[in-house]
Amino acid sequence: MGKRTQERDKELSSLEVMSVRELAEYLRISVHTVYRLAEQGRLPGRKVGKHWRFHRDAIVAWLATHREEDALYSVASGGSFE
Repeated sequence: MGKRTQERDKELSSLEVMSVRELAEYLRISVHTVYRLAEQGRLPGRKVGKHWRFHRDAIVAWLATHREEDALYSVASGGSFE
């Protein structure tokens, strides 16, 4: 694959938009949980008409932030980073 093709594929993948069902599969959680978290404003997404849409890059950033928060919560609760 050429350099231009790789760059274009990288740009497209970072702009990829997921539906509720696709995000549920990606996160390995139920569709119901995605709807609940989105309605509560706990997932980075937007409602387009009646449908929720999520940008993959925003979800990846959200996951990274929440992994750090989960680790800090675990340590504060007497756990460890291991």
